Amino acid sequence: MNRRVFLSLGASVSMASAFFGFFGDKKEDKWRVLQSVQNHLFPRKNGFPDAQSVDSVRYLKMVSRDESFDQEDLKFIFEGLDTLQKKGWRVMLDDVKKEKILLEFSQTTFGENWISMVLNYTFEALLSDPIYGGNTHQKGWKSLSHHAGKPRPKFPFGRIS
Repeated sequence: MNRRVFLSLGASVSMASAFFGFFGDKKEDKWRVLQSVQNHLFPRKNGFPDAQSVDSVRYLKMVSRDESFDQEDLKFIFEGLDTLQKKGWRVMLDDVKKEKILLEFSQTTFGENWISMVLNYTFEALLSDPIYGGNTHQKGWKSLSHHAGKPRPKFPFGRIS
């Protein structure tokens, strides 16, 4: 095999894997699904930003990497995402179908607790200091006309440096 064939074959495999998700990170797929759920639960309305514009998923990714984070929460969130996907949830699904799936899901104890936890982390992203990965450009604070207290953290999670 000559160099040109090898390079074109490599590029073709890369494009196909990106398109079909053959080698994709399943967690990233879950993060996209979580973002679509958060956006449905917390849409942009009446001057408030939606979950995505305050980087709710970025916030959860960041705080979940800290040693103080309860990894059972993340496991619970991913289990709920699996359940929603089995019920037919897709990122590109229309809002009426998403609402129907979430309403059905919320009728179970697991679903009610799951939605509560997802909303809790969404609100944290909306209201926390931007140093933790959410509340981008202080959009959450600005929507509530909140002014941060002083001093603000310089490092996340109480770190000194």
